[in-house]
Amino acid sequence: MINVFEINAMEIKIATNIDTDIFYAVIKFLKENGWELTIEYDENLFDKGVDFDFYRFEKNTETVLLVWNNWFEGEIKATKEILNEIAKHFNCTLEYGIPEYLHEQNIINDLKPLLKFKKKH
Repeated sequence: MINVFEINAMEIKIATNIDTDIFYAVIKFLKENGWELTIEYDENLFDKGVDFDFYRFEKNTETVLLVWNNWFEGEIKATKEILNEIAKHFNCTLEYGIPEYLHEQNIINDLKPLLKFKKKH
């Protein structure tokens, strides 16, 4: 029998319109809490952190994708459970509007020439 609660807990959602300060604080939070940075928008690109930014973190079997631009601010794609943990830690309410980027299934492939892939440890 399938446990509906377990399926809902693994539901992937995309939080949108995340304030820039919170967005970059989430990246620091993930790094400090055992998440491994596996993909990053190449720091050698002139617009990194100015116009656009992208990160993928992994921990065990879970993945968190983060994208930011200076027009729409941040988006985070993760399980509902992880997003709830982030909201609680930063004492904020996450919005789930229409994403600019993270709804694209092939975003990593589309951005591949602009990304830096990190070795997994």
